[in-house]
This record gives sequence, structure tokens and C-alpha cells, in this order.
Amino acid sequence: MTKLYLIRHGETQWNEERRMQGHLDSPLTAKGQQQAAWLSNALQDVQFDRLCASSSGRALQTATIVKGARDIDIHTSDDWREMNLGSWEGRISSEIEELDPDNFHAFWHAPQMYKTSKGESFEDLQRRVIPALERLVEEQAGQTIALVSHSVTLKIIMAYLEQKSLAELWNPPYFHQTCLSIVEFKDSKPHIQLHADTSHFPEERKEYV
Repeated sequence: MTKLYLIRHGETQWNEERRMQGHLDSPLTAKGQQQAAWLSNALQDVQFDRLCASSSGRALQTATIVKGARDIDIHTSDDWREMNLGSWEGRISSEIEELDPDNFHAFWHAPQMYKTSKGESFEDLQRRVIPALERLVEEQAGQTIALVSHSVTLKIIMAYLEQKSLAELWNPPYFHQTCLSIVEFKDSKPHIQLHADTSHFPEERKEYV
């Protein structure tokens, strides 16, 4: 059996400011570092065979905290980066909504209709991420893997595993910072054990062993 732990990065400065990040980056806030530490503590008894992360700084910073004292390398890749948001990157969400209302609405409510000339569409993100996911699961078969990535990228992965369409992408659950999803692959078939769980936050402790 292959076991995959999917983790969103902790809160960043731009998350706090409600700026769209995409391929651009901002560091974890103190809260984001604490969120990652809570998850690290909850996962301290899990033996990871491989730890992967997006090459973006916020994901690598989160992965380093989650890694803790484990003697394991962090394997970074551009494949796991967030969706490229083109000219939206670094802008506050309310400003984007005012400047590009139709596309902003499509992004959040009809992803299959979202179009961009400078960044990635949701279909582009699927073409980047899903083959990388399939390679990872095949190459690390029988192992326990952690992957630290981003909200849209992880939403794309979970929708693929659930065989959901892009139109259903933003259906609950919401992917809060450092939320955890666990997927077990048996006979190449995914079985979702947790989906965007945040019970490692202090108010609702739970161990993931």
C-alpha cells in the first residue's frame, strides 16, 4: 500500500494581506510557522519514506518545519508549484475583482470558464500536476510520502482522485493553511482517509499515525 500525505503550506504574509500569490512568493507569518509546527507535532510518529515540496519558498519553509528531526531530504520540484496567475500575482483580491470582474468570478465559481493570456488555466495546471502525481505514486509504490504544496494545486489533485470535474473544484472542503489530506493507494486505486483536515490545530487535536 502507498500512503500519500498532502499538506498545504502555512499562512503567509500575502495570505494575511489577501494578495494572490501563484508563482510569486511571500514568507510564512508567525502564525503560519505555528500552524506548521502543530502539524509537525501531530505527525511526529509517522515515518516518511519521501518528503516532497513545491519549489516555492513558502512550501519549502513549511516542509522544513514539518520534517522536524527526521533524517530525510526534501525533494523540491516546480511541478508542485501553485497555479501561475499571471498579472494577478501580488495584487489584492478586491482589486482584481474590480479590474477583471468576469474572470475573477469565473476563477472562483466556474473554473472551467476561466481564461488567461499570461498565466495558467485550470486545464494547464491539470496537465502539469496530474502526470507528476502519477509518476510520484508509481515511483514510490509501497512507501509513505508527504507532499507540501498549495491550495489550487492540491484542489486539482483531490478533484482528480475523486473523479470530479473542474466545475466542482471549489466544492467543500475548504483548504485552510496546513490542512492535511491522506490518500491510500491499494491496487492503484485511491482511498481518501482525510480531506483538508485541520484537527492538528490545538482546539481539535488528533494524531495521524
